[in-house]
Amino acid sequence: MLWAVAMVAQNTNPASGKCNGDVQWSFDGRTLFISNSTPKKNLVDMPDYDLKKNIAPWVKQHLAVRNVIIGAGIGRIGSCAFANCEELTKVEFQHTFVMEIGWGAFLNCRNLFNFSIPVNVKRIGTIAFANCSSLRSVSIPSLARVEDQAFLSCTNLSIIEIGDNALLGKAVFATEYVESGRTKHRNYNGEIRHLPRNINTDNCAEYGLDEESVAICLQKSQPYAFSNQQSNVDIDIPEAAVARNDTYALIIGNEHYRFVADVPFANNDAVVFAQYCKRTLGIPAENVHLCEDATKHMILEQEIEDWLTNEVKDRKYKKLLVYYAGHGVPDIKNNNKAYLLPTDVYGTKPHQGIALDVFYSLLGNLGFERVTIFLDACFSGVNRDNEGLSIDRAVEVEAEETRPVVGNLIVMAATHGNETAQSFQEEGHGLFTYYLLKELQESKGMITYGKLANDLEKNVSNVAPTLEMRKKQTPNAFSSNPTDAWKKSSL
Repeated sequence: MLWAVAMVAQNTNPASGKCNGDVQWSFDGRTLFISNSTPKKNLVDMPDYDLKKNIAPWVKQHLAVRNVIIGAGIGRIGSCAFANCEELTKVEFQHTFVMEIGWGAFLNCRNLFNFSIPVNVKRIGTIAFANCSSLRSVSIPSLARVEDQAFLSCTNLSIIEIGDNALLGKAVFATEYVESGRTKHRNYNGEIRHLPRNINTDNCAEYGLDEESVAICLQKSQPYAFSNQQSNVDIDIPEAAVARNDTYALIIGNEHYRFVADVPFANNDAVVFAQYCKRTLGIPAENVHLCEDATKHMILEQEIEDWLTNEVKDRKYKKLLVYYAGHGVPDIKNNNKAYLLPTDVYGTKPHQGIALDVFYSLLGNLGFERVTIFLDACFSGVNRDNEGLSIDRAVEVEAEETRPVVGNLIVMAATHGNETAQSFQEEGHGLFTYYLLKELQESKGMITYGKLANDLEKNVSNVAPTLEMRKKQTPNAFSSNPTDAWKKSSL
């Protein structure tokens, strides 16, 4: 049975105080700020609260908390810290290393819909988010232990993602209901994007997961296992040393095409790169958009316009990573102009795709502090299986060179000139993407653009001639900045 505390008339006057000697709080009438008051900002913990005796000051004073911002140096969110803050809609973390969320921390926060669990979290307590009925998605970090009923009765959950090494307690995602006077549990039956290897259709009910949803998730992951084992870069993904809360990632994997041949492993490329963004680069899960088998509408309208343009604010202080694995194609009727090919466009009609120069300009005009683009595609008209796309035969064409001219863009592309972006069959990835992931794995995400570019060029160019196609492939890195200063910057 869950506790509930009646909320009375709200007082929106500014207030402030300390939770204990080290944690400062202030409220401006809408947003509650939690900060570390110690001089050296060593990690400090928010205290635990007892709903019956010692209620958090903002709850005790009936403050109308709508947003919470947790600043640097907070290592733990105390038990019941925000329980029954029914007007709370959003929680933001600013450069924090929160490692634990106490039991009942957000219990009964029925309007909370925007919460990205920090990648460093190691423990999520019992009923921590119970009855958060507005939550739409949950991404559990890889090393987290999630205790019993942590997300009980989150009735609007539609997407769940659970890291490889996460451990779940009982009925974590179940919904409570009463039938014939008895309390029962209904299992979560929405989309599951990733599961640890210890969860399967035989034991999933224990965690509050529906058998059919788990079966669908496991079935989708099957194509990404090659020779009965995954690539080493898929399995050993390092955890982030820092949290990049100011970074966003748009990840596109176009494997299955309607009118041209598929791109082997492109979806796996995108899925695993998304994992590295969240787990190794420390980008919050809600800042990562994974778009598989994307149409033109999905890329231009849903992602670039609706999300990046309309939802992401204050972009001049933020960074953007864009990853694309899929077909590129030259327009042989228009000076071999380079186009990205969405999954709903004919290879013989490249002008209906997305011109590469337009793609660069759209991203540059968003006004991000920096945009990094990874392109595992080529524009020679030949795909990873050595098949022609824009013409009937596999003749490699040298596409028009396209460079970004707007904004602060850094581009790392899989090929030069008329080269083909090849598959690395043994690893289940595109060749360029495999070595990109390998660099992120070995550096744990702490690498300069110059080193990354040099290592990609060396490794890809050395291996490419040994593969089945026996072709040359040389990655290409460049920037909209006319100098080489970008090479000294870190990813």
